[in-house]
Parts: sequence; structure tokens; C-alpha cells
Amino acid sequence: MSKYKKGWFFIIMLFFPLIALADEFVIEAPTIVAINERFQIAYTLSYSPDKNSKKTYAEFVAPASFPDFKIIAGPVGAMSTNISIINGAQNVAETRIFTYTVTVDKEGVFDIPVAEIKFSNGETMKSVKKSVEVIKEHSSTSSNSQQQTPNSDNINPDDLFVRMEFNRQSAYKGEPLILSVKLYWRPSVPVSKLTKFNMPTLAGFDFQELQVPANESNPYQQKYNNKIYNSVTLARLILHPLRAGEIRLDPIETGVSIQIPVTRSARDQFDIFFGPQYKTVVKQLKSKPVTLSIKDFPTGAPSSFNGATGNFTLTSKVDKDKITANQAITYSVTVSGTGNFKQVNPPSIPFPDKFDKYDPKTVENVKITEAGGTGTKKFDYVIIPRNGGEYELPAVEFSYFDTRKGSYVTLTSNPIHLEVEKDPSGGTNIQPITSMPMVTGKKVEHLGNDIVFIRTTPLAALKPGGYVFFASQDFWLIFAAIILLFIAIYLAVRKTRKDKQNVALMRNRKANKVAISRLKQAAKLLKSDDRVGFYEEVARAVWGYVSDKLNMQGSEFSRDKVQEKLASQNVPQENIDMLIAVMEDCEYARYAPGSNHEGMENMYSEAVKAISKLENLK
Repeated sequence: MSKYKKGWFFIIMLFFPLIALADEFVIEAPTIVAINERFQIAYTLSYSPDKNSKKTYAEFVAPASFPDFKIIAGPVGAMSTNISIINGAQNVAETRIFTYTVTVDKEGVFDIPVAEIKFSNGETMKSVKKSVEVIKEHSSTSSNSQQQTPNSDNINPDDLFVRMEFNRQSAYKGEPLILSVKLYWRPSVPVSKLTKFNMPTLAGFDFQELQVPANESNPYQQKYNNKIYNSVTLARLILHPLRAGEIRLDPIETGVSIQIPVTRSARDQFDIFFGPQYKTVVKQLKSKPVTLSIKDFPTGAPSSFNGATGNFTLTSKVDKDKITANQAITYSVTVSGTGNFKQVNPPSIPFPDKFDKYDPKTVENVKITEAGGTGTKKFDYVIIPRNGGEYELPAVEFSYFDTRKGSYVTLTSNPIHLEVEKDPSGGTNIQPITSMPMVTGKKVEHLGNDIVFIRTTPLAALKPGGYVFFASQDFWLIFAAIILLFIAIYLAVRKTRKDKQNVALMRNRKANKVAISRLKQAAKLLKSDDRVGFYEEVARAVWGYVSDKLNMQGSEFSRDKVQEKLASQNVPQENIDMLIAVMEDCEYARYAPGSNHEGMENMYSEAVKAISKLENLK
């Protein structure tokens, strides 16, 4: 499991009582690991006990065997309970985790055995299935080297890089291409922040940005060049080539912030209380350029082809097929499907000579997906027959290039029969389509219903003639509000600056954050069974938290002084005793032989409780 995922796992466990749980039984494990790498399989039960139906936890039924896995340790059980009161009703959520530490000594994809939970009312629940991929990494990237924290000078280019990835390197002109900008880094590289990057000009392409899937927008493990990396997708775009030939994309440049530990003397006493110090270093990255091969359309294109690519259908209709001369009708042509809709243009339709026709109105309803645009594009033609009779509106022809088949496709709609009666007025009431018909509160029936009525009642916001805003009552109210807002902002900024200058106050506020950071490191050492390192890190967390919370340092920072100052601030004696006990147990356990894993877990829990008891201390 990567350092990133293990860190987040323990942070979530630390604050798990604050999270509401749903009934589920899942397996938590990395998706990809190296041969002989130690990793953890955690069977996690999250449920709400029900006293009425007697549904409470009874037993964890472990898998009968782990045929593909070698068990190093486990199962190790842990439990947490969250009690909340909503509208007077008490809600209890319980979580139980059973953890195995395992390795696999061969390549392949292996299913993790399913476990079972039994409840006191007789119900059972099986875990959701999950598999893990095991690969053989290059010999230079052993599990030991992955645990070493590099400095800014020895980071190998193969350990941290940015790439432009395409779903394919060759396409037809107009055929959609998917570009994913991805950052890769080895688990040993302490990436902390990404700086904003700018996309290249992408000359020769029409492009639109796509939403990055949720499972790729956050770091996740991925195999690349038969090595395990943490990866995150920074951006995803859909590109439509506008010309044929070899098109070269310039590299993408970005910066990545990494946390490098500051080198000091071994076992520096300052580290004992405040932990190791880090500096942020920005590493500039540059991707390799990419060249794409864009193929031109083959010869023999139909006359109705305008460059559209994809897979489409064609329909046409009129809003009514029996009308009177000099009455307007709408002839609609709709292109539906998936493809490059930007190249779908209004078809040229040879209407009869005795018809007045106007430029079409385009209505587009297209959603951009990785397959291209998906939806419809409709063209509404307004036409007016001037003489009576029977007419046949011609078929509409539309052509596109099917990139899957590599050939042109021509679609043809059916002709439409239209009956036009003579105008009973003899043509004396002919109006041009551009004229404004007289309406009195009645909905307009033609031209796409897009003419807005003239308002016949006065607007409430209108002011009487001669009204002057300057020096009016409204003016002075707004002026006073602006002055008061400015004073409030000034006082807030002044207080913030004053607080930042108060070192004791800032240390007090950041005490919990610093303690959590150190407990994260202790949790990592707990998982690796590093007994000495674990107890040292827990001691740093507890002593550092108390030092920051009480603003004590130097000679005044001793066990007796801490007890005295906590008592003076009315801290309950039992909380003081718990804190001192944790400090003493840590010191003893560092040098006492035989401390087991369970004892380390108990110490971790006690340290969290001791810090939580003092969190309300000002």
C-alpha cells in the first residue's frame, strides 16, 4: 500500500467517530502490489446496532484459507462507536475492522477470500468481493528502495514525471481523440502539491474540456512500465483534428511541490518534541512532445458531405401538411447521433419556386462525451407558399464519414406531400414574414414563438420624472453601508494580523493539527512493527501537543511543570493522570523488551484519547 493511502487510512480512522455509517461489509486493500511486498487486507464492517431486532455483532468468521496469500500477521481487530442524537433520538453507528498483513510471491490477479459476519439475531453478511494484482517490478525498485525518502537532487526522472496520453495515435480528420494529462510518481516521492499548468496551443485541433472521472481526479495506484506508481489525471480533453498530416503537440510544463526533510544531527533533541522539519521544494516537470498521424478523407466524397464524422440518423417533418396560401409553415430537419456536430451544417434544400424561404434557425442539444458529441441538431426552415395547389417538398440529403468503417454514408429523408388551399382573400392580406403582427395578449403562433409582447402595464421599478439618485435618501443609505463594511473589514484584518503576531496563540491553535501529523507517522510505524520508532513518534506527538497547547518550552517544560499548569487551568485530575501515564509508558516501552503489537495499538489509542481530553483547553 502506498504511503499516501496508508496515511489517509489512519486519518480517517482517527476521526471515524464523526462519520455516519451505513450497513456494509467491504474489503479494503490496494489494487496493485509488487511480489513479496507487505500489504494489508482489512475486512471492514459498518452497521447500526438495532436493539429491537437484536441485531448486534456476534462473530467474525474468517476465510477458511488464503490460498494465494502468505499471512504475516492477523487478524487484528479494532472497533469504534459513534453516538449521535437527532431530534431527540439516539443513533448508534459501529465499525469493526479485522486486518491481515500478507504478501504474495507470484504474479497474477488474485481474489481476496470472502469473510462473513454473524449477528446475534441470526443474520449473516458476507464481504464484497475484491481482487489485487501482483506484478514483478524491476530489480532496481525493490520494496526497500521504495521506503527511502529522496531529496530534491536524487529524484530519478522515472520516479516523477508528467505525460500526455492519447486513446490512439492515428485518426481521421474530424475524428475525436481523447487527451489525458497525467502525473506519475513513485510511492517514495513525497508529492504534496501541484502548481497550475497551462495547456499547449493545440494548433490544428478543435478541442473541448471533459470532466475527469472521480476515480482519477484523486491519486490512485496504477501500473506503468511494469512498475507501481501513484497517478492522478490533471486534465482530460476531446480533440477534433482540423487538418490531415503529422501534427506535433508541444510538451506540457508544470511544477510539483515535494516535502524534503531537513537534515540535522542524528536523534536531534528538538525532533523529540517537535518532530522532523521539512522544506518545500518545487520540481519543474516537462512532458515529452507527442506527434499524431491524421488521415485525410478518401476521394469520392458525396456532394452533400461537409466534413461531419461519426454515426448519425436523419429525419424531416413539417408542423402541418394542410395550409392556406400565404400562411407560414416550419420545415424541420433533425440530425441525431454521435460525432463531430460542429461540422453538421444546414442542408441545402431546393424548395419549389413559388415558395418564399428564409434562413434556418438552428437548435442544438448536444452533450460532449469521450465518444464525441451526442445528441441532436435541428434546423427549422420557415417557408410560405404563395399559390394554392399540391406540392411535394423534396427529400433532404445529408452525408457523413463513418470512421469505424472508413467510408462515406449518405442519408436521405422521405419527401413530404403538402396541400395548399387558395387564399380566400385573393392575396390582399399578404404580409412579409419580417413584419410584426398585431397582438393583444395572444401567443404568437409562428417564427419559433420567439417574439416578446410589448408590456402594457408600468414597471414597479420605474421612478417618477425628475428623480435624482445623488444626495437622495437611497444614496446616503448605500454610502453609510459601504463605510460600515469598510470599518468591519479593517477591524477583521487588524485582528487577524494581531493574532498572527501572538506566537503563543498560534501555537495553541495549531497544536491539534501538528499532533495529527505526528500520529500519522506513528500509525505507519505501527503497521511496520517498528517498536522503537513508534514509541518515539507517539512521545513526540504527546509532548509536542502539550508544549504547543500550554506555550511551554526550554527549562520550564518538565513533567512536574506540565501537571502544575494543567491543574491551574482546572483540567480534571483524571485527564492529567491519563496524559502523564501515556508519557511515562512511552518512555518505558522504548527501552523495555517484549512489547507486542497489541500493546502498541493500545498505546496509540490512549495517546489519541489523552490529546482529545485536552482539546478544549484554551
